[in-house]
Amino acid sequence: MPTQHKRVSVTLMPPLQEALERLHRRGLSPTVGELAMAGAHALLSVAEYQDAHRRRSAMLRKRLATRLRTGEGIDTDALAEVRREGWART
Repeated sequence: MPTQHKRVSVTLMPPLQEALERLHRRGLSPTVGELAMAGAHALLSVAEYQDAHRRRSAMLRKRLATRLRTGEGIDTDALAEVRREGWART
């Protein structure tokens, strides 16, 4: 039947078949399309988390670089002590 949408075929490889069987044991019968949508949403969530983590890391690196350049908020006595004696865990 003609359609405007792309068609794909899916081979139920062992990991996918196992996941389907586990879902069936729980009384769920998702379609392959539902599985694809759930997987796509999960992958997008991971990608969005990673993007947010990268943005936060970049912001923190930039803030640290600014503080190091300006000396703002840096305990120079503590820094000198660490250089002399090394890190100590409390």
